[in-house]
Amino acid sequence: MARVVLAAALAVHAAGVVLAAFGEIKARATVAQQGAVVLAAAWAGQLAALILFGISASAVPLRSGPEYLFVLGWLVLTLHLVLWFRMRVKATALVLPPVAGAMMLAAYLLSVGAPRATALDTRGWFVFHTAIATAGVAALAVSFAMSVLFLVKEHALKSKRSLRVLERLPALEALDRLGFQSLLYGFPLLTLGIVTGMAYSAAEHDRVLIWGVKEVFPLIAWVVFAGILWARLASGTRGKQSAILAIAGFAFALLTFVGMVR
Repeated sequence: MARVVLAAALAVHAAGVVLAAFGEIKARATVAQQGAVVLAAAWAGQLAALILFGISASAVPLRSGPEYLFVLGWLVLTLHLVLWFRMRVKATALVLPPVAGAMMLAAYLLSVGAPRATALDTRGWFVFHTAIATAGVAALAVSFAMSVLFLVKEHALKSKRSLRVLERLPALEALDRLGFQSLLYGFPLLTLGIVTGMAYSAAEHDRVLIWGVKEVFPLIAWVVFAGILWARLASGTRGKQSAILAIAGFAFALLTFVGMVR
């Protein structure tokens, strides 16, 4: 049942992505609004599927790579809807919904509800660590989106291209500021996720780090984002360099999934 609900929600999500992107690119406010509403409906369907998966497994669905991707995609879509409806930052419609949809589609294809439940998977400390880390990566996805839009707009302006979609994007300064604000939220959550993960590893394996893929990539991402924060706060570095590093950091954080595939 959960997979059927998720499949339907993903179809609605795809329709919302097309409508939202078309509305933003063609400056059709009504179509963009319709896209946002459709994406909100997809969000509700995905939440229902998430609940059903949890009920069927009798556990919080954060035990494997596919489940992690599913929850991460849902959180990314949540942040997009908050930015769109509450903060009126509509440019994220070009990046966040497609990214969220790709995550959840991958989760669906890898059988979200299939992982084996074990005592290790269902302990509260593990769930807390994974939930915090996932929330941090979701917030960093917003920084990633702002960085992508910043680079696109900067390149277009330098090449003196006159595209209608550029008129819909915030100013470079606003994109840079929003990306940095998202980093200020995501970085502490990622840090807490890593620290709690180390504590969990020490308790279960008598080792702070196992040095597997899912431990190494978050650390690399943390170093990248810490470098961005240090550069901005210490020397005022911003703009293109920060945007490129934010994209790289998000990519490393996302690669944590590789180590969670069973």
